[in-house]
Amino acid sequence: MKSKTLGLFLCTLIAMSACGIAYAQWNDMVVVQSRMTFGTLTLRFVGTPDCSDNDDATKDTGVCVCEYTDPDTTSGGYETLMVNIVNGYPGYEADCIFTLQNVGSLPDHVIGIEIVPSMGLTVGETFLDDIGNPIGWRLDDTTTGEPQLTVYVQNSEESSLVCSVVDSGTQLTGILNVIVNDGAMECHAFGFEIMIIYED
Repeated sequence: MKSKTLGLFLCTLIAMSACGIAYAQWNDMVVVQSRMTFGTLTLRFVGTPDCSDNDDATKDTGVCVCEYTDPDTTSGGYETLMVNIVNGYPGYEADCIFTLQNVGSLPDHVIGIEIVPSMGLTVGETFLDDIGNPIGWRLDDTTTGEPQLTVYVQNSEESSLVCSVVDSGTQLTGILNVIVNDGAMECHAFGFEIMIIYED
C-alpha cells in the first residue's frame, strides 16, 4: 500500500513537472527588434518669382512685388510667398509665376493653401473649383467690409494646386493672379502671404 501511494505521488509529481515545462515553453517571450527609417516631407518655394502687371507706358503707377520669405537653411528654399501691391488702382492686375520644389525624400501631397492678409485686410470669401478645391480668395477691408483684392492661386494648367502630388526632387509651377477690385482704395498699399500646406 505504501509503495502504491508512493507510485501515485511520483506519477502526479512527474505529470505536474511535465505541465510546468510545457507551460514555461508556451509562456516564453519572444523579442523582435527592428529599426524603421522615415523620409522627409519638405515642399519649398525655390528660384525667383517672376512678376508682371497690366500697366503700360500710359499708366505705369501700380507696382507688384513678389518675393520669398522664411528661408529654410536646413533643406533649402523658402516657406512663404509674400506679395505687396503699392499704388494699386481699381482694375490693376498682376501675375506672379512661382516654383515649388520637393526638397525632401518622400512625395508631397498638397492638401491646402493658406492666405494670410496684411493688417487692414481679411479673407471675405473663398472661391472653389468644380470639385471643391480652393482656387481663389477675396480680401476685404476689415473696417468697411468693402472688397479690396481678388487673389487666385493655381497651377500652370489653371486648376487648383490642392491635390497635386510633387515627387521627391521634382518641381511644380504655380501662378498667382491678383486683381484690385472696383471698390478698393486708391494710392494704397496691400499685402498678403501665401503658404502651401502638404502631407505625405
